[in-house]
Amino acid sequence: MEPSTTISPATHEFTIPTKTLVTMEDLALFQTSSALKDIMNFIIQLQKSVERKSNSDVKIKEGLIPIANVLSELSKYIDEIPPIQQPMRFGNKAFRQFIDKVKTNGPTLMSVILKTEAQKRATLEIQEYFLDSFGSYERIDFGTGHELNFLVFLFVLYKIGYYTAADFPEVVNVLFNQYIQVMRKLQRTYLLEPAGSHGVWGLDDYHFLPFLFGASQLKDHDYIAPKSIHDDKILAAESDKYMYLDCIKFIKEAKKGCLFAESSPTLNDISNVLSWNKVCTGMVKMYQAEVLFKHPVIKHLRFGSVLKFNPSKQPTFLNKPNSSI
Repeated sequence: MEPSTTISPATHEFTIPTKTLVTMEDLALFQTSSALKDIMNFIIQLQKSVERKSNSDVKIKEGLIPIANVLSELSKYIDEIPPIQQPMRFGNKAFRQFIDKVKTNGPTLMSVILKTEAQKRATLEIQEYFLDSFGSYERIDFGTGHELNFLVFLFVLYKIGYYTAADFPEVVNVLFNQYIQVMRKLQRTYLLEPAGSHGVWGLDDYHFLPFLFGASQLKDHDYIAPKSIHDDKILAAESDKYMYLDCIKFIKEAKKGCLFAESSPTLNDISNVLSWNKVCTGMVKMYQAEVLFKHPVIKHLRFGSVLKFNPSKQPTFLNKPNSSI
């Protein structure tokens, strides 16, 4: 089942998305909204589309190349803006120059992606999600809320018919993976602070979705099991092919000298799960509980004419899904 029907960009009335989830009551309303259903359905379908597919198993289709080109352009921006000398180790202020350049060139970047006159009508709505995908200008940090904005950027493109469900494997294994690589480069270059680091229960200081998609890639693998994250030879040989392993490798490199069980206790616990099938199911539940249902994260999400905040009823309490795997 596809997340929802597409809309016609030629006739649809687009708007500039705005932040709506101000209070905890707003969060409770969000839990009854079609927006939550759209996000979760989209994630589940993307996850399913890459089952047993490594990054190298799919090749980008011509229609998606403009998005890849824009992400490549952002990587060049990083090369052009070196970190500055400053007394603080983390949060290099040169990151703000990067964000300024992305915002200044935002309309041009969107024109690379949105080719037809009908698609261009969606520019202002789509651009907001894109610009919010790379971190906070003020705090010089990055977290799962920014990652969610890139997901919604992809969702809105899907909704206007930019690509179809048949393209989901390429959207995940090529485009989303490329986005993660750009973010890792940003994190390394400007030493971004984690936005609201999740501490002992978090998967990663910055990301969640590459684990959720990456676990699906590894379903029924011949020799890579959840416990294989502790095998450095497997990480070295296979991390380019599988997002989950690439994330583990990044964490071990970033936190070299720390015991993995201490730096990443949740991921260490997940490595004891017997099958990737169970990991996949648990990741979806955990994402909803720890990202979509966490007010400090979700309050920054914007809603417009495509991702709508239209709750179906008045809530009586906040749902609290099980976040364990």
